[in-house]
Amino acid sequence: MSILKADEITAATTNSTLTLTGAGTGKLRLGDANLQWPDADGSSSGDVLQTNASGVLSFATPAGGGAWTMIGTQVASNSATLTQTGLDSTYDTYAIGLSDIIPATDQQACFLLVGDSSGIDTGSTDYSYHVGRMRAQYSTYDATNSTGNSQIYLVDQVGNNTGEGLGAMLFLVRPGDGTAVPMITGTVMIVDYLGMNRGGTLCATRTAVITLDRIQIKFGSGNITSGRMTVWGISHA
Repeated sequence: MSILKADEITAATTNSTLTLTGAGTGKLRLGDANLQWPDADGSSSGDVLQTNASGVLSFATPAGGGAWTMIGTQVASNSATLTQTGLDSTYDTYAIGLSDIIPATDQQACFLLVGDSSGIDTGSTDYSYHVGRMRAQYSTYDATNSTGNSQIYLVDQVGNNTGEGLGAMLFLVRPGDGTAVPMITGTVMIVDYLGMNRGGTLCATRTAVITLDRIQIKFGSGNITSGRMTVWGISHA
């Protein structure tokens, strides 16, 4: 067996130092870099040396285009609203994830709003939407819509008993400074106040072109007891 002994190995750049520490400790510490080798095909992208939960080393291809970068995450704690700022022209598409959202008041509708540096928009005709709705206990479908509203309807009758709540995956398909009106699409899922599965698909707009920099959710009445809203920017390259 070959043994490599070194006090320190320093990379050519100052921001990626590999250090072997302490005689006999067997530790390898990385700064802000990965261990990387050329691919078998000789390309310069390289493979990254990584470990799994058991500490087993393996090679993996580094993440490429289309990576999701977290803009921010908001955790509810009996909160009136959850608002995430920091959206801008960096990304052309943003993802909005709602997970384990529980209303303080039973049987509530949930709404989505957007805004700019002046705040959240709540004008009586600021939003247009169409939401297709389905229920586990029925084989039929229905919908609700509006061409002028003060908020975007996501779903109603969200429950707060054990096992009930709301989740959603939505997408803002326009950069913050886009030339089209802000467009939002995605799916919503709840367990309602009767313990039934319900959900639907959303297509909605902010009816004016704004420099959008924030997203907000809230219930029709009462606070958000718990849950999380996370927003990611999706890279196109």
